[in-house]
Amino acid sequence: MKFEYLTKDIFDGLRGTNVSRIFIKICNIVRFDGSYFTGIDRLEQLDIQEDGITTVTDWGYLPNLTYLDLYHNEISTLPKFKNGSGFIFYPKLEKLFIGLSGFNYLNSNFFKGLDGLNKLGIFVGHIFLFRSDVFQKLKCLRGVSLVSLKYRIIRFEQNVFKLKLLESVELTNIHVVVNGGKPSSLLKSCTQLRNLILRNVSNMNPNDLLKPLTKLENLKITNGQVRNVPDAICNMNKLRELTISYTDVSKWNKVNCSAMTVLRKLELKDNKIIYVNPKLFSHLLFSNEKLKIDLSNNPFVCDCKTLWFRDWSQRNAGRLKNYKIYRCFSPNSLGHIHLRNFSLSWDYCKDISKPSTIAVAGVIVAVLSVMFVFTAILSYIKRWSIRLCIYQSLVRKRKYNALVNNGQYKYDAFICYCSTDVNWVLNKLLPIIEEENHFNLCLHDRDFLVGNDIVDNIVDSMQQSRKVVLVLSNDFAQSSWCQFEASIAQQKILEEHYDIIIPVLLNEIPSNLQTNRLGILLKQKTYLEWPNDEQYEGMFWERFIGRLNANDIDNEI
Repeated sequence: MKFEYLTKDIFDGLRGTNVSRIFIKICNIVRFDGSYFTGIDRLEQLDIQEDGITTVTDWGYLPNLTYLDLYHNEISTLPKFKNGSGFIFYPKLEKLFIGLSGFNYLNSNFFKGLDGLNKLGIFVGHIFLFRSDVFQKLKCLRGVSLVSLKYRIIRFEQNVFKLKLLESVELTNIHVVVNGGKPSSLLKSCTQLRNLILRNVSNMNPNDLLKPLTKLENLKITNGQVRNVPDAICNMNKLRELTISYTDVSKWNKVNCSAMTVLRKLELKDNKIIYVNPKLFSHLLFSNEKLKIDLSNNPFVCDCKTLWFRDWSQRNAGRLKNYKIYRCFSPNSLGHIHLRNFSLSWDYCKDISKPSTIAVAGVIVAVLSVMFVFTAILSYIKRWSIRLCIYQSLVRKRKYNALVNNGQYKYDAFICYCSTDVNWVLNKLLPIIEEENHFNLCLHDRDFLVGNDIVDNIVDSMQQSRKVVLVLSNDFAQSSWCQFEASIAQQKILEEHYDIIIPVLLNEIPSNLQTNRLGILLKQKTYLEWPNDEQYEGMFWERFIGRLNANDIDNEI
């Protein structure tokens, strides 16, 4: 039947009668014309749900109508409830449920004329924004319900729900966005709220949302992004009924939670609860004898950790709603038997809880193995720091004395370089410094004593050298041995209080290749930079020889 093609006389037989309720459902009306019902003056309830209505052409006049249900429709065109002359079409309307879609925003003008409305439910289609004043003229409004069939993003201006008498709010399938504020501030002005239902509501921190709602008596949270029972619930000293279902909640062991003592109904069904015991759930819940609890459809694991709840539930079956369907979901070998039929004994669990000698030995071996591997890895990573510490301890053990500038050095300079830079040392440095200027240099490839420990060779050669030349390059920065030699040279400065290092920079070293020590060295010391142009090499060697000839006392630190 398609009512859009019917005339006003369809309800002529009801006019002037005592008919108080009319229900029309799933009739594909498409267009609603309230004038069809004019004359049925005793009509109090008009229910026209799921009829595909998209347009309201006329509200008609129903002087005693208190309940109008146009839910599950997608109305995008409709007149005002109060016309331009101030005439109100439904002067006694108290409850309105309406499906709306295709509006950029809703504001206070939308509900003008509904001054006596105390319950408003909106089946939300495509509505972009709820203005802050949308409900402000509904002074008697006590309950608001915003429900979407599909999951939608809905924007709210701040203080949308700032109503003195508001007691109930329901939100379903909504991703909340608050213009100019945090989504969790949506209900901050609803301090008198008594009932709150949140079904699949996202983009809000549940704990922050609930903090100002200390007078709640009934709270339902389902299908939400909730992992734990919000701590703010514990401050709700008037809370009587709490439902948290279809979430990831697995425990509620908050200490000193006063709300647990006043609760009368707790539904935690269809969550991720696998164990129920005094460690995971507060004793206040179990000691509250007036509390009815529903833990049905949770994936209980039946093993030794379940014995306490099995025995408690048998003694208190009357307090557990739907206790007949409490089943073991794991292990599979139990075949989903009822929790009360789970037959594991306390004695058995006590025996297996005692660690065997073999198990203890195995754990010890495993821990020692892990420690050995960890120590080996750490030793490899920190090997150069360890070698430097060994060197420092050797210095103390062998009682090396700091060498003063008394002309007793074997070498004028110890050359610290990477093997890839040997050509520069042999073809550039040696001909100028040793052959032409007769300085005596120490090179590890040439002068280290065969058979001696390499660390001893480095330490002894460096102590017999008046200066230490660091030939810096990209390869030097990546060489562990070069970094080790540079560290010993810097340690030598601290021991002898003379600045003996001459840095020579062959090429620019990227900062990501510089160690902390090398970075500090380049920032704090004046280094000699090898020129790329041959005409400037003479100036470089003059400066180099000047640094080499400098008296150590002049460089005292």
